[in-house]
Amino acid sequence: MLHKVLCVIAACAALTPGLAPAQGAAEPWEGGCLVRGLDPNGDGFLSVRRGPGSENAEIARVRNGDALFLDHRKCQGKWCLAEGGVVGGRQTDIRGWFYTAWCEFYP
Repeated sequence: MLHKVLCVIAACAALTPGLAPAQGAAEPWEGGCLVRGLDPNGDGFLSVRRGPGSENAEIARVRNGDALFLDHRKCQGKWCLAEGGVVGGRQTDIRGWFYTAWCEFYP
């Protein structure tokens, strides 16, 4: 499992312009969510929404193995604001709120 997380981090770093490996660790409030545990026989996706709460409009869908970048200071309860990510193996500027129950957080 750690190997998967490191691969996602390495892939994200490689896809982020201006981010060189020598820059070191992220700020303590910066992190990521590796999406895991979604039932592929169920919906199989996690909604990204306009605001923190399921009553807000869905703007995107992420699946197991996708990663969302976040600032932990911008979370509200179990909802966090995604500020970019790697979705379907491609870097994206996705910006929206997601429920963290299906996240494996990494620094």
